[in-house]
Amino acid sequence: MEDKRVKTAPSKKSVNTAREVWPYVKEDYASAHRAKAEGKPVVWSCAIIPKEVFWALDVYPVFPEHFGVISGMMRRGGTKDESVEKEAVRFSRLAEAAGFASYLCGYARASIGNTLTGNLADAPLGGLPKPDMIITTSFVCDLRGKWLRYLAQKHNVPFYILDIPERGCDLPLTMPGLRSAFLPFYEKIKRGERDIFFSLPADHELDYTQTQWEECIRFIEDVTGHKYNQDRFNEVMDISYRTNEIRLEILELRKAVPAPMGVADGLACMYPGTYTMGTKRCYEFYVRLRDEVKERVENGIGTIPNERFRLLWYGLAPWFNMSLFNYFEKFGGVFVYEPIYNLVPFPPRMPENPVRELAIRTLQQSGGMIAPTTIGQAVSTLVNAAREYKCSGIVTFYLITCRPVVYPTVEIARVLEEDFGIPAVPIECDLIDERTYSEAQTLARFDAFAERLLKMEPVFA
Repeated sequence: MEDKRVKTAPSKKSVNTAREVWPYVKEDYASAHRAKAEGKPVVWSCAIIPKEVFWALDVYPVFPEHFGVISGMMRRGGTKDESVEKEAVRFSRLAEAAGFASYLCGYARASIGNTLTGNLADAPLGGLPKPDMIITTSFVCDLRGKWLRYLAQKHNVPFYILDIPERGCDLPLTMPGLRSAFLPFYEKIKRGERDIFFSLPADHELDYTQTQWEECIRFIEDVTGHKYNQDRFNEVMDISYRTNEIRLEILELRKAVPAPMGVADGLACMYPGTYTMGTKRCYEFYVRLRDEVKERVENGIGTIPNERFRLLWYGLAPWFNMSLFNYFEKFGGVFVYEPIYNLVPFPPRMPENPVRELAIRTLQQSGGMIAPTTIGQAVSTLVNAAREYKCSGIVTFYLITCRPVVYPTVEIARVLEEDFGIPAVPIECDLIDERTYSEAQTLARFDAFAERLLKMEPVFA
């Protein structure tokens, strides 16, 4: 891969609570190292798995994916010297030298490269503490199983994969032609009908997923000697439920014009809910965020002073250069919403059977309610979001190192424009490996896109 340095920068935040996230992250990493030093079991896991089981069983979770994020943001020793490559690039080189392909997910290459150094602490924030077990899942990401199994083998720790059914849309598989299969449903989307590509899980799906969670709990019990306590689990699930209700309030507030909170803030503020859901600290963070955003709405305070057009962001984030989320501001444009990482209403509490409740929620996630897993789900999600957030266009992240994401993105953008009149522009690169990024190409596309949006009437006013 080409050896180059690119000019990158963090995003500018509009919401004060978003500035609390970096101290929150640093405290999490410090707490993980303290937990390890005190003999508490540490599990390496992944973003998409609900965390409540870990907290209830007194196991401290840390995440190779998020380790990749901070590796993509930071240079060795914390230096700001731009002649020093980002840590994600250093670790990726090590993984590639060991035979791992440069087109693999940057998260995977970063955590593998760090492991191959033989010194996990030689990394941002002291790296991840050595795991006592690794638990991942099969859904959404098709790399996690092999990637995290490899890490478990290198660290010589037990490995468990939570096998969750992938739940697509409700269209029969026999319908010929992917696009022609969706066409009858486009008119429903245009009329504002919601969630037409989602259905409640079937009983056999729920039974299977509940069994997977029960086996996961037994796995943790066997590794740690800790015992599952349903009362404690319900306490954690209660906190998560209340936290999610607050997060849903925030999403409603973000629909206001002018936009009180943009995507630069949203992608920062996803951390507590994605990685620490079920903790009191997480709940309190979102209460503060909700209160601040509500105050901004009541006082008409926007992300920028003169909002001329509003944008959606579709996909994960180029964590190495978050300043891109401020780029359109000079044209009067603001990214107002990102479907990724944002939750939908949780199923009602089931204190008599909280594992069943968790199974329902897990299947909601694998069915695309968090990260759409079919073209139809993505189109439905984005059209509804564009309507509700009054957006003129969408920037799609053509994530070239993520097979589940990259293949449908071009088709999604084409359908949005041709069938719904919503313009889209792509950005192409990895999540954290800045060697894959072309600044000239990206900014030229953004400039042309802004010029186009300023000349056209808003799709949704």
